[in-house]
Amino acid sequence: MKVILADINQYKNTLHFSVNFYALYLLATFIPDILHINNELVKNIFWGLKVLLACWVIVNSRTPLSSITKSELLFWLLIFIYTLNLYIDIFLDTRYFITGSRGLTDFISFILCIIVAISFRYDPAFHSKKSFNYFWISLTIGLIIAYFLATESFELDSANVRYDANSTFNSINYGIAGCSLSLISVFGIVKSKKGTLKLLFLITFAVGLLSIAKAGSRSPVVVLAVVCAFYFVAKLGTAKGIIAILAVLGLTIFFIEDIIVFLDSMGSSLGVRLNNMITEKETSGRDSIYKNTLNIINQSPILGNYYVISSGVGFKGYPHNFILEVFMATGLIGGIPFMILLFVSLAKAYKLLKAEHPASWIVILYLQVVCYGMFSTSLFSSQDFWALLLFVLTINIFTRGKRKDSLELSESKVATPAHRTLVLTK
Repeated sequence: MKVILADINQYKNTLHFSVNFYALYLLATFIPDILHINNELVKNIFWGLKVLLACWVIVNSRTPLSSITKSELLFWLLIFIYTLNLYIDIFLDTRYFITGSRGLTDFISFILCIIVAISFRYDPAFHSKKSFNYFWISLTIGLIIAYFLATESFELDSANVRYDANSTFNSINYGIAGCSLSLISVFGIVKSKKGTLKLLFLITFAVGLLSIAKAGSRSPVVVLAVVCAFYFVAKLGTAKGIIAILAVLGLTIFFIEDIIVFLDSMGSSLGVRLNNMITEKETSGRDSIYKNTLNIINQSPILGNYYVISSGVGFKGYPHNFILEVFMATGLIGGIPFMILLFVSLAKAYKLLKAEHPASWIVILYLQVVCYGMFSTSLFSSQDFWALLLFVLTINIFTRGKRKDSLELSESKVATPAHRTLVLTK
C-alpha cells in the first residue's frame, strides 16, 4: 500500500499536469507522422491512458465531505445540468439529424473530460517545482520540433496559409500551446532570481512567440496580451501594472513594422491577419455567429435550445464563446450557475496571483483557457476549462488574523493530505 501511495504521489508531483495539458500530447502526436500510421490510433491510445491515469489519481484521493465548498457544490450542480441537457439533446430530441452519430461521441467525450477534471481537484503536488519543470521542458521540446516539422494548412483559412504542428495538432492547438509556453515563461522570468534562469525563460518565451507566429492564429496574440495584463495588475497593483502594460504596448507599436517584416520573412500570415482584424474589422464570421446564437437563445431563454447551433449561421458548430454556448445549451438554468462560477474563479485567480500562491502558473493557464473560450473552442469539449476551473475553485484560501503565514511547501509536504490547505493573506 505504501508503495502504491509513493508511486501515485510521485506521478502527481511530476507528470500528471503534463499528461493532461498539451505538452506530452504534442510530443506523442509526432509518432503517427514519423511511423506513417493512422493518427486516430495514437489519439485514442493517449486518451485511454489519460483517463486511466485520472481514475488512478481519483481512487487514491480521498476527499472528506467537510472539505467540499459551496463553490464546488455549484460546480457539480452545473455539471449535472449540462450533462442532463446534453443527454436530452443527443438522445431524446427529435432533431437528432443535427449531430447524428457524432452526438454520441460528443457525449462520451464530455463525460471523459469530467473524469479528467475530477482528478484535478486541488492538490499541491500538481503545482510543484517538478511538475512545472516537466511541463515547461516537454512543451518547449515539442514546440521546437513542431517549428521544423510543421505543415502548411488552408483548412481553417483558405485565403492565408497557416501551419499545423503535425497531422494531429492543428494550427489552433499549435497556437494555444505556443501561448501557454510564453505565459509560463513570463511567470518564470518574474519569479526567478538567477540570471541564467531568467535568460532560459526569455528564450522559451521567444519559442512560444515563434510558435504563435508559425501557427498563424490570431487568438493566442489577444489571449497573451489580456492574460499578461491581468497578471501584471494582480502582481504589481493597478497603477504599476498599467504602466508596465503601456510600456510593452508602446514598444510593440514602435517596432510594429519590423515585427510585420519579420513575420512575412518566416512565411507567417499572422501579420496580414492581424492587420485585417484591426483595419477591416475581419472576424472570420464570428460576428454573424454571435448574432445568430443570440437569436437562438431568445427563442428558448429558460431551458435552452441545443448544445450546438441548430440553425442559421454556424449550423452544427459551436458559438465560439463559452458564455453564449452555455446559455444556448442550458438557458438561464445552467447559464446563471456558470456565470457565478466564472466570476468567483476569476476573483479567486486575482487573489492567488496577488498573494503569489505557488499554483500561480496554473492559475495563469486557467486564465488563458477562459480568455480563449470567449472567441474560440467549444465548452462541451474543453477538458482544460473544466479541469482548471475545478482546480481553482478547490484551492482553500483563508486568513488567520493579521499574521503573515508562509506560502511555500517543502518537497516532503507536497503530497501529504494534511498539508493541502495553504494559508494566504489578502
